[in-house]
Amino acid sequence: MSVTVFTAVSLNGIITPARGSTGESLIPWLALPPEILEWKREARRRHDVVVVGTGTALTDDPTLTSHALPDHPAVRATLDPRGRLPRHARLFDGSARTLVGVTESTPGDYMDFLAERGVEAVTAGDGERVDLRRFLAGLAERGLSRVLVDGGGILNRALLTEGLVDRLHLLVFPAVLDAGSVNLFAGSGDLARFRLEGVERIEDYLLLQYFTPAP
Repeated sequence: MSVTVFTAVSLNGIITPARGSTGESLIPWLALPPEILEWKREARRRHDVVVVGTGTALTDDPTLTSHALPDHPAVRATLDPRGRLPRHARLFDGSARTLVGVTESTPGDYMDFLAERGVEAVTAGDGERVDLRRFLAGLAERGLSRVLVDGGGILNRALLTEGLVDRLHLLVFPAVLDAGSVNLFAGSGDLARFRLEGVERIEDYLLLQYFTPAP
């Protein structure tokens, strides 16, 4: 099992222009070079599944399929133990294999809905929060051991706190955003050390790759 966090981040460590807004809204404003978007798609293709948190799924309503190729179908996943995602969310459009992290407490009607849509429910825990370690183990049991977590400061921090992050891929874009918006790792936490693995420059953008050293 390996977990890579992938995030586009401003010079001051922020991932969205304002709270409640989507990071994707920055793409036209930043006039991202095509090479950047292709780099992101290639990063997704090197993994078995792309995962976003509940907040990202609610705010962005992503499809998580932009990297799909005829010989490389997309697989996507999110966490939704309380059944908060609307039934019309694009993650439920049937265009790709989809998994949702739930718990024993997830509402029964939502579980029925997931089954009707062919969505794979990954039960991980019995409370209101998904046990991330059990969720990742559930993905691995389904043949999805290379996980890319694409955005979401809360999920990023939770994974980091649990010691579940193996690599960190950052796209640093040349802008400063509202410091009150969402941080790359939202919330408090202990010191976490990374080591630089690679650097690439595309125009004014930096692509940084880090790994977490063994304790």
